[in-house]
Amino acid sequence: MTDVSLSYARTRSGDLMAGAARLRTPAATVYLRGALTISVVAYAYHYSLETLFRSLTSQTPLAYLGLVPVFSVFLAIPLIVPEATEPPIHDRQIDFIVGVPLLLAALAWNLVMPVRLSTMFWLWRLDIVTLPVFTAGVVALVFGTRTLWRLKIPLMFLVLAWPLPYTSFLVTWLNAFTNSTLSALNFVLHVVHHVARPIPSLGPGIYHVEHGQSGFQASVASACSGVNGFVGYALVGLAFLAIVSGTWLRKIVWLGCGLAASWASNVLRIFVVLYVGHLAGENFAIDVLHPVIGLVMFNAVVIAMLLAMRMFGLHTNLDRGRFALVGREAKRAVPKLRAAVVVLIVISVAAAALNSSLRSYDLVESTLGEPKLTAFTDTQTAPTGWTVAHTDTYMWAKPFFGETSTWLRFQFNWNGSAGTLGSATPVIADVINTSDLSSFSTYGIEACYRFHGFKLYSIQTVDLGHGVAGNALTYYNAQSKSDWTTVYWHWPVLTQLGKTRYERVTLMMINSGSVEIRNAGAAPGVARSLGLGVQNAISGVGTAAKLTRTRDFLIAFARSLIGQQGQASAVHGTRGLRSTTVAAGSAS
Repeated sequence: MTDVSLSYARTRSGDLMAGAARLRTPAATVYLRGALTISVVAYAYHYSLETLFRSLTSQTPLAYLGLVPVFSVFLAIPLIVPEATEPPIHDRQIDFIVGVPLLLAALAWNLVMPVRLSTMFWLWRLDIVTLPVFTAGVVALVFGTRTLWRLKIPLMFLVLAWPLPYTSFLVTWLNAFTNSTLSALNFVLHVVHHVARPIPSLGPGIYHVEHGQSGFQASVASACSGVNGFVGYALVGLAFLAIVSGTWLRKIVWLGCGLAASWASNVLRIFVVLYVGHLAGENFAIDVLHPVIGLVMFNAVVIAMLLAMRMFGLHTNLDRGRFALVGREAKRAVPKLRAAVVVLIVISVAAAALNSSLRSYDLVESTLGEPKLTAFTDTQTAPTGWTVAHTDTYMWAKPFFGETSTWLRFQFNWNGSAGTLGSATPVIADVINTSDLSSFSTYGIEACYRFHGFKLYSIQTVDLGHGVAGNALTYYNAQSKSDWTTVYWHWPVLTQLGKTRYERVTLMMINSGSVEIRNAGAAPGVARSLGLGVQNAISGVGTAAKLTRTRDFLIAFARSLIGQQGQASAVHGTRGLRSTTVAAGSAS
């Protein structure tokens, strides 16, 4: 029995030693350090990446941006291998000199800019801008500066996950893409009779699908005309072109043919949905087939084009055995990771806290940065216990804010009911709605007050909740010889036609000691408070104790108003969604 136990112990010990030896192999070094790099970046940017991955299941032109980080990892696999002529010279001090500033720069950006830009930060998704910068810093500390230079293409590829360039370009290009899709679909339906027919009286993209005695209507909207599959294939194609061998002409031809195939497959996809609806009815076509056929056909096009690479004279060189060379080189460049791991833990924990704070934007903007709020000029809300009324319209400001701009004045009055806020003094709100965001900077509030001779006591950046940062001003109005407080902010809004515009909401209140604040709202988190402190320190404008109570009341009023506007916009958006016809197109 003792011999059996000893034999088992020797076997167990041998297995453990063999496992430990495998972990020390050069190839295992690459895998472990690669896993560390991915884990640190994924933790530090967990919410940003979550929003990108969440878009994969949405019906939006940018649905496939979530694939960009995945493609970047696969791009790094062949490009991490060192060149044969690369000198084995490494300096660990340079790794820290390069890596730590990159990490701190990303950290500082995500600390200050959400406060400085308020809702514009998430509208433009500027958190994604620092993703390649932060990742580059991690690579420099884990693999060394030479490896960082070899991975410059995968790191730059991460920039393609930034939604803003796509949304700026698609605004003018989306209609043309939709029209080309509809034209091709109409041609197919003209050839194949008795499936569906367009209804021009209801607008472009509306079709009557013939099924049974009555049939049903289906809509091919711009957002679901297949542009997401087109953009998705462009991302896939660019990723593979970075690692395949061949002339640039062959690469461009391959990419162009794949984009054409993606567009054609989308036309075929919509036709198949309509054809199945003609045969099996609306429920099967829209509820069963429609959610999956786009993804199936997208993958089919990608696989077909990858298999056809050799026909275009392109080929890849992926040799897994070269990972041993990478591992040995990584060990020479970074023999020990203890100091680097400590730095990465500290900075990644701080970065993750900042990234989590971006969840506050959810009420006012979607995961890809689209506005959720309806314009205040279209739908007015008020804090509990208050009423709002339109009191004036100013037409003279159009030359400053644009011919399509509006300047409306509202007045909020307390009805005396019990609530979180109460004041016998009314709150005045000036709301400017424009398509020119830069006009708010050109004709700013502070400059306007100084121009009119107002004496500014203090200017302070404040948190108004839900990702909105505003400015609180206390000043003396020389014309009325009275002290006033102003809280204002900018935010993107949606018009009734679904277009993005911008509003500046300015709340004004004469100094009054008869204000009641029973609940000022939730205090900003640690990350947000730190960002506000840094922003106010950078601005160099001191704060005064004068008019503090009125200022605190107006800040609480603004927080309540923003929350009410967000809730009303959510209800309005739900009603609008329920009243639309079933969309017949989505590449997701």
